[in-house]
Amino acid sequence: MIIYANGKYILQNKLNFDISDRGLLLGDGVFDTMLYQDNELIFYDDHYARLNRAAKLLYFNFSIKNEELKKIILKLIKKNNFQNKKVAIRTNITRGISKRGLDFEKNHMIGLYIKLNLVESSLLLKPIKLNIANIRRNNTSPISQNKTLNYLDNVIEKNRAARLGYEDSIFLNIDDKVSCTTTSNIFYVQKNKIFTPPLKDGVLNGIIRGQFLKKKIATTRSTTLNNLIKSDNIFLTNSIFGVRPVRHIFAYKKKFDDDKNFYTNLLNILESKKIL
Repeated sequence: MIIYANGKYILQNKLNFDISDRGLLLGDGVFDTMLYQDNELIFYDDHYARLNRAAKLLYFNFSIKNEELKKIILKLIKKNNFQNKKVAIRTNITRGISKRGLDFEKNHMIGLYIKLNLVESSLLLKPIKLNIANIRRNNTSPISQNKTLNYLDNVIEKNRAARLGYEDSIFLNIDDKVSCTTTSNIFYVQKNKIFTPPLKDGVLNGIIRGQFLKKKIATTRSTTLNNLIKSDNIFLTNSIFGVRPVRHIFAYKKKFDDDKNFYTNLLNILESKKIL
């Protein structure tokens, strides 16, 4: 596998990574994951905008322009002969190398690393079972709305869910509101209307979520877990699998994926609006 690392295209096993990089030492970095399929970077401009926004918000010296990053990614895909494949693209930005401690230099030089992974199977519309996370999402922190290398809460709860027989976990925030899962945004259907929690509830600013809102398929509304359980349907979205219905949540007996017509109609809407 060929990767991109700070201006070079190299074999992954040839990467020399400096142990003083703050991304490794402190999780001081941001990342983005996007999908490439049918010879297209799906919603590339939205992904770039989110990555750039996160970098600026957290004071990274990220100066790579939209078209420049796009050319780097497409060249990497070509070097790996993945042009006709379905590919998950992980773009990582670190604050680079610095002295020991938390303080960083104003004129730091970032690290840019891009890795590709083939998406072998489709999870589109495959039902999922959710656990409830023990860890609360801190909706007062800017980290909650951005993809940073501080992902340990997600790692812990995703793996705890797997040990208990679930595929993912729902995060509640410190105000007892539903936020998102470890990997996805949550949508819920009540009285034939589709809702998703607002960003202020500690929600990751997902790209597919943004498309649902932009094209007026859904609106934002805060919800508690008790209210969420009363929904007719619940589903998850992210950039790699698209949409997955929630089968059930934790110990609650209610099933949410029985309405096949709902998901057939939803898929038709998403395809007509060029979201999936």
